[in-house]
Amino acid sequence: MALDANIVGLSGNKAEVDSGGRIETYMPAQVGTGALGALNAVVGPLVCDGDSTVTLDMRGTFSLTAQVQGTVDGTNWQAIPVRPVNVASVLYVAAITGTTAGTWIGQCAGYKKVRVIVTAYTSGSATAVLTSNNGAFMIDATTPTLGTNVGAAGAAVTLTLAAPGAGLRHYLTYLSINKFASALLTAGAAPVTVTTTNLPGSMAFSFEADAAAQGSMVRWREDFAYPLAASAQNTATTIVCPLTTSVIWRVTAGYYVAP
Repeated sequence: MALDANIVGLSGNKAEVDSGGRIETYMPAQVGTGALGALNAVVGPLVCDGDSTVTLDMRGTFSLTAQVQGTVDGTNWQAIPVRPVNVASVLYVAAITGTTAGTWIGQCAGYKKVRVIVTAYTSGSATAVLTSNNGAFMIDATTPTLGTNVGAAGAAVTLTLAAPGAGLRHYLTYLSINKFASALLTAGAAPVTVTTTNLPGSMAFSFEADAAAQGSMVRWREDFAYPLAASAQNTATTIVCPLTTSVIWRVTAGYYVAP
């Protein structure tokens, strides 16, 4: 019996027959289009059960704030952070604000429906296309942002990663701490402790208090195989190097922001 080359199953999945006669199934993308030209204007909702990725494209002349949202129960909507595609910035945002047209992508796995809604409006109208599909979403495996700070001899140094915005947190991909001797160091009886805030378990690092020659440096670095998630959303993360006689500290962190 010949198979139809475009079969739609009861689940909504499609099946296609490839050149070798094999049947391959996939979930068609859900697509919604419309104009966003007033406060509370909406495109959607789209049913996204089984989908993992949501994409929004906005074109036209406009000045507004739009937010991609998801719902589990069909009533209560939560912001879905998205990040722009093919622009200089690769950081997630909880809402899209301004006048620049473009494309944004986010994760919708676990939600029943998705939509985009105008939460603040100034002028104009955006032609919006909203899609959801079950394509792979791999764009978190990057280090788009570096933070670094260096002090003077005998001074405390704090690296502060600013609060990333509503619904977002820092994910550290690596952390580097350098302890440089600006003069001859004498041995101490206790380790030198670097502390942190907004990292799991109040993470801290102990450095040796050995005697050391002027110009010597202790280097510590960790590349996290799995990014280290900050404890709280929309909260600054800090790494605090204490005042240490004749020591110049440098601390550097690589990170991205995401839900």
